[in-house]
Amino acid sequence: MKLNHVDMLQTKGEKFTTDNVSYPAPPPPISACFPGDAVPFGSRDSIRDKILEALKKDDVKVLGLHGMGGVGKTTLIKEVAKRAEAMNLFDEILMAVVSQDPSIRKIQDQFASRLGLSLGDDKESDTVRSGRLHEKLKKIGKVLVILDDLWKHLDLEAVGIPSPDKHKWCKIVITTREKDVCDQMDCRNNTYFVMVLSEEEGWYLFKKMAGDCVSSAEVEPVAIEVAKECGGLPLAIVVVARALKDKSPTRWKDALRQLRASAPTNIKGMHRDVYSRLQLSYDYLDEDSNISIGQQMRKV
Repeated sequence: MKLNHVDMLQTKGEKFTTDNVSYPAPPPPISACFPGDAVPFGSRDSIRDKILEALKKDDVKVLGLHGMGGVGKTTLIKEVAKRAEAMNLFDEILMAVVSQDPSIRKIQDQFASRLGLSLGDDKESDTVRSGRLHEKLKKIGKVLVILDDLWKHLDLEAVGIPSPDKHKWCKIVITTREKDVCDQMDCRNNTYFVMVLSEEEGWYLFKKMAGDCVSSAEVEPVAIEVAKECGGLPLAIVVVARALKDKSPTRWKDALRQLRASAPTNIKGMHRDVYSRLQLSYDYLDEDSNISIGQQMRKV
């Protein structure tokens, strides 16, 4: 009788399989989001280590990294994130690109994507979305929030980021072109200035990006001068070196002439030479090249 009763219940009930249950996949480690290793430089490594030491301190809430556009702030802060993850300093590390015209919703979406969190449909208000993000972060534990390319003060609570002053488990790191922004975000004395590379570091990076062609007797003297024209800016060095990689000596000489004769375009927060260097890189990349400027920048 009992067996018959069990058979009857199984027949009436919905067939259960593992297909009926699913769980969202855990987010990949932050290191997986930043593939590749940055080129090591003593000037950068010392800043990275200072930031990591500061993040260990309970009284440090907000840190700022500032320097001109193209100097390598984003690459440096990604290395900080990877090291912090390896050291288990935080339960979760989040990063969002803010940019010159910040959008609260876009910042929220970047964090939500990382967390596997639904903030509702397009009709949901920013306030409701920020509340959901805030509640999610409260449940995680120790959180590091990185705000990359910040141009002006950002209302953290409007985004859904817990105020570091009210929540000891949340720390903030910003990158910006202007030190004033560090002050506006209350970084206090926890600010770090990223300078251009030394001539020696710049030449090392240039050779690494340009390859063996710069070792030839005809190209090397010209390549050294081209590297100097990049002004120690990693972004300019990378895009120019890769654009000239394997080009003929004549093209190298022509590039040097163009760089010296260029009329730089001034862009707020960006070194005056970067724009013309980027323009040259576009001109010198082969038409059938699959290497984008973005891909080159990620090599810094």
